[in-house]
Amino acid sequence: MNAANAQPNPWILATRPKTLFASIAPVLLGLTLAYIHQNSLDPLVAFLTLFCALLMQVASNIANDYLDSLKGVDTEKRLGPTRVTHAGLISATQMRNALIGVLFLALLLGIYLMFVGGPVIIFVGLISLYFAYGYTGGPFPLSHNGLGEVAAFVFFGIVAVTGTVYLQTHEFHLIDFVMAMGPGFISATILAVNNLRDIETDQETNKRTIAVRFGENFQRRLCLALIICSSLLLILVAFLYHYNWLLPVCFLPLAFTGNWIQILKRPIDRSLNMALAKTAQYLLVYCLLSSLALLMSTGKLL
Repeated sequence: MNAANAQPNPWILATRPKTLFASIAPVLLGLTLAYIHQNSLDPLVAFLTLFCALLMQVASNIANDYLDSLKGVDTEKRLGPTRVTHAGLISATQMRNALIGVLFLALLLGIYLMFVGGPVIIFVGLISLYFAYGYTGGPFPLSHNGLGEVAAFVFFGIVAVTGTVYLQTHEFHLIDFVMAMGPGFISATILAVNNLRDIETDQETNKRTIAVRFGENFQRRLCLALIICSSLLLILVAFLYHYNWLLPVCFLPLAFTGNWIQILKRPIDRSLNMALAKTAQYLLVYCLLSSLALLMSTGKLL
């Protein structure tokens, strides 16, 4: 077979690798904040935190693929990447078993983190496990009721960053919650772009996302507003905490100007898949540069 015509492994497609930065990036920011607080990190806890966060997102992606197929949400009109269950590349039974397996592995590895973090992390871990499924499934699926962006903000922003810091320091700090809102805003943007792309098929299947409820123009402006908030947040932190090296990072959105223009102005078509991937890349660069700026501002960079 010609390598150029080779199809990606369906299991890789099911994990949606282009979006996995959403789980890794905020943990890296959280580890940076923890290091600033106490000048050290527990390597094993850091690795397990990163790996469990990645497993939780993979589980959420598999659940979304599997459950949306069962509910008939995925149709031939879908503009997004191939949904492997709907396309018949992987059977529903195999996807269900994979979901159970990934969640079980996350729980198994998370037991050590729960032991380290105590009641706070036990609560956070169990509720995260539930919502990895409850984002699409359960009696009140978040993604079907206009709460996808809110869930992304909470779990891939606030929970990911502050939970990571707590596992290392056993303390909560106001700066952690404030900085956590940055990746939260960008993760919400990833979901907002996703829902903008899928607005037509979601309307037809009665999936009541924010885009469906308030319309295409509102959703486009929401995407831009969330990105602006991620930059304004850095200006606020720079002035309140005198972390001056954060100020240059505020201009990072300019490097992705073409992406924001596409989201704001261009037709809804398959090109939004690339816009979604670039927004995930923006999240990773944002967290890496913010981490570097924090270390330089506090004199922690060797």
